[in-house]
Amino acid sequence: MTSGALARLAFWARGMTAIKDGRMEWPGFSYTDAEWARMRVLAAPIGAGRYQLFTWVNAAIFIAIAALGIVCVFLPLATLLFPVPAETSALKFSALLAACAFLIIGLGLPISMRLSSALAISREMRAGLVGEAGDEALAAKVSWQINRIMLVMCGLLVPGILLFIAYDIDASPIITTLKWLAIALIAVSVAVGALQQRKRS
Repeated sequence: MTSGALARLAFWARGMTAIKDGRMEWPGFSYTDAEWARMRVLAAPIGAGRYQLFTWVNAAIFIAIAALGIVCVFLPLATLLFPVPAETSALKFSALLAACAFLIIGLGLPISMRLSSALAISREMRAGLVGEAGDEALAAKVSWQINRIMLVMCGLLVPGILLFIAYDIDASPIITTLKWLAIALIAVSVAVGALQQRKRS
């Protein structure tokens, strides 16, 4: 396993162990006790500041890639396939949107994680990461979990759009509620994580 791949796995482990320490679970991302133990070892050299830097850089790079994908992939394809927007069926448009979303996320997220981990990790942290025999299998499992959740999300996008159109549902209240719910969950997660960290120290 390359040092870059090991660094990406270490940053992933840092985030997942923080979620577990907050006594929360991320649906679709489960691990055995041995895998959790290994991730804690990998996460140990990654400090809080470096992990925060990784998340910010990763988000910035991914947003840039997503914007590039929309401009260079989705919009040209939509213009080519649907020259008359008024005659475009909801099914075809939502299918194209879901396919492009899966493509952009499927390619963009690994690229952003690769670049952000390379930029965020220090020499000392890299030196503290020592690979083991099962690391490649763990990294492959993480990759499959990410692809699986993307496939589910993009797969639900098509019927979701069709249902909203068919029943003329106003999505703005739902989106607003989900947004504030997500903010509340993040706040609770941060508070619980800080409390757990204080108890351990």
